[in-house]
Parts: sequence; C-alpha cells; structure tokens
Amino acid sequence: MSGSKSAQNMRIIYLYADSQHEWNCSEWRCHKLANAINWNNEQRPKEFPHTAKMLLLPSALDIHHPKVQDMVGAGDVIVFQRNVLSEAIWRAMDYWRALNRVVLVDLDDHYPNIPASNPAFAHWHLNGLNLDPPAIERLRIGLRDHADALISPSKVILEDWDETVPGYYWPNYPSLLEYGDLKQKVTGGPDPIFVPEKDNLKVGLREGEDGALIEGDIIIGWGGSLSHVDSFKYSGVIEGMRRLMLENPKVKFKFCGHETRLDFLMSELPEGAVIRQPGVAPTQWPMVLQGFDIGIAPMDMRLVDSVVKEEPGGPKYSYDERRSWLKLVEYLCAGVPFVATRCASYAELGRHGKLVDNMPDDWYAGLKSRVDSIALFKEEAWKARRWALKRLTIENNADRLIALYDRIGKDTQVRKGAARLPDVLYVTGGHQNGSAQ
Repeated sequence: MSGSKSAQNMRIIYLYADSQHEWNCSEWRCHKLANAINWNNEQRPKEFPHTAKMLLLPSALDIHHPKVQDMVGAGDVIVFQRNVLSEAIWRAMDYWRALNRVVLVDLDDHYPNIPASNPAFAHWHLNGLNLDPPAIERLRIGLRDHADALISPSKVILEDWDETVPGYYWPNYPSLLEYGDLKQKVTGGPDPIFVPEKDNLKVGLREGEDGALIEGDIIIGWGGSLSHVDSFKYSGVIEGMRRLMLENPKVKFKFCGHETRLDFLMSELPEGAVIRQPGVAPTQWPMVLQGFDIGIAPMDMRLVDSVVKEEPGGPKYSYDERRSWLKLVEYLCAGVPFVATRCASYAELGRHGKLVDNMPDDWYAGLKSRVDSIALFKEEAWKARRWALKRLTIENNADRLIALYDRIGKDTQVRKGAARLPDVLYVTGGHQNGSAQ
C-alpha cells in the first residue's frame, strides 16, 4: 500500500478496457464496484472513508504527464482490466509498483482457450494484431512480470494462472440499487417487452395477431453476450425445451440480446415459441429479468486444456467453467427460479435452483418440474431473493471488497523485493543497475 493511512482511507483506481459499443465486462468488474464503494462512502463516510474512480485504460498510460500522475497516483490500489499486452501498459504497471502502489490485473475470461465461436478468437488465437510475441504470451508476461496479483470472478481461472501470478477471488455481485425494487411477475400474466429508445426504456405488452394481450404463457428466459453459442449448442437445452414445448404449447422461450448466430438452433423450437427481446442497458436488465417465470443457464461442458499450465491427467474443466456465477446470482436477486448446467461455476449457488447434467432428457425433466409446480418454485425463489439481496449484492459486500484489497496489499509487501522505476539508471557500489532510455 502507499503508506500506513491507506488501510483506513483507501483509494481505488479502475482502469477499464471496454468501449461504449462493447460495454459488458467493465460494468461488472469496474463500474459496479466503483459505484458501490462511492455509494457506501456517501452513506456512511466516517465508517467507510474509501473512494473509487474509473479511468479509460489507454488514457492512463502517459505516466509522466502531471495530470495522469495526479489522477492515477491518488490510488492505493490500481486495477488494470484485461488488456495488459503492450510495453506501454507494462511500463505504467512497473512505474506504479515502484511507487508502492498495488497493481492488480482483473480477468473474467480465459483468453488462452477462447473457442472459435467467440468474436475475440481471431485476436487471441490467430494473433489478429500480428503481435510479437503473440497476445497469449504477452498476457502471460503482463501477469508474471508486471502485476502484483490477479483478481477474477472464476476460481478455475485463478487455478489456471496459479503458477504465474498470485490470485484472489472476487465474484460478480449485482447492484442492490438496481434489483431492490423489482416486482415478481404474476404467473400467466401479460408478458412485457422492453424496447430501448435512447436513454429510456419503452415498455409494451406482447399481443396476438388480433391485438389482444397474450396471457397464460410460462416464460423461460435467457439473456447474454455474443459468446454463448456453444453453451446452447452443446448443452442439450434446446432439445429439452423443444420436447417440453411440444407437450405444453404455453411454454415459451424469451431470448434476450442481439445474438443472431443462434437462429439455426432457435429454428428447432416449435413455431411461435421464441420471443425476441432486444438488448437493453445493464441498468435496465433487471426489469427484463423480472418478466421471466424460469431462468436458464446452459453451459458447454466439453473439457479444454488450460494452455497456461501443465495438467497431469489431462484437462479438468470446460471453457464455460471459466465463467462466473453471474447468471445464477442475477436470477436469485430477481427472484426467478432457475435450471442450470451442473458445473464448477454454479457449485456454490446451485442449491437455490435445479442443476442438471447436459443431456436433453435432463433438461426436459428439470424444466418440466419447474413448469408443473411453477407457483411453488416462484414462491421459494422470492423468499431466496430476500436473502440474496442482503448477501449477494455489491453494496452489501463493499466492506469485504476493501478488506480484500487490504489483504492483497499486505501480501504484496511480504512478497515484494526492492522496486525499480522504469527508465531510470540505478548506480550501486559503482555498478549500474537498470538502464536509462
């Protein structure tokens, strides 16, 4: 830490990587954390004197500029999100480490084994930017040589990198401010559709061809980013839903987001069974969730190599098992019953819903059990929601987050040797150490 005062009055700097057009990971790994820290500081400044600030990662790399030094230098802990691949970023990391700041890297994806269905595959596996060394090796260098520690919402990712860098677990927590006022959908009630219009969200109700409101349907829902094609293709969930829908035409699947590459799978479901919900802003997503009767969380369980370390006996986890518990924690905080793939990511929260093996018959049986007793499971989910809002929201975990940063800082001091400023010539006992550039 940057002095004894920091544990009592900690300042966190999040250097986020997402653009406005691809805003997802930064919301969960930077924005929600910074908001929760500052909200707690506003609510109870004496008890919680800590603060946080977000800066776009590329804007913080001119380390010798006075403004950059003022903004980033104010931090005790500096979190670099994901893209620690360039020499400029490594120099910035080294500079702040030499000034006794704690420098962390946050990874919420395992880039060394991203599948071909992921839009980022070309960058990581085909070296789309022609980097030398390639991107995966540069990530290893960034973590091994320039970071104090890795922080991740996946215990499997931490295990992947445990021979490279010290790792610490911090899961994704939704915001109490976004989920606290939700209302549970009445089973069989009108089905809302939300349409983004600039900064607003237009709410409508699904209508039939005759203009009458459609009521009585049971809505199975899912929403996500552009990286879940294989989660649907290889889980058996589509086949399980199809069988259930053929038995019960009132069961519908609401698919939320802009992904169109899954259309070939959606076409296997009965005609009229798929409801399209356009993508919405992160703060608006809880409103969409509250319209689900049942949430699903399929995962691709095909085992893949860690890539970054030896695995005696062969691979132990799938790519999807490097994901966080995000889907389940969202369902819990929205009071939505869920059915999910049995996997490492969901081991901790799975007891609050139904976990199934990736077989069509298992998905069918799991979903049918919820549909057949939907009122009971929705009542249980709403009770579990009260617990989740207290235990699994970021505002209610802000003290634990600061304690984690404090622990990392202390661990780092134990591990750390003499730090060296980049671009500085050191002379010790007549011998030069380092090099001036």
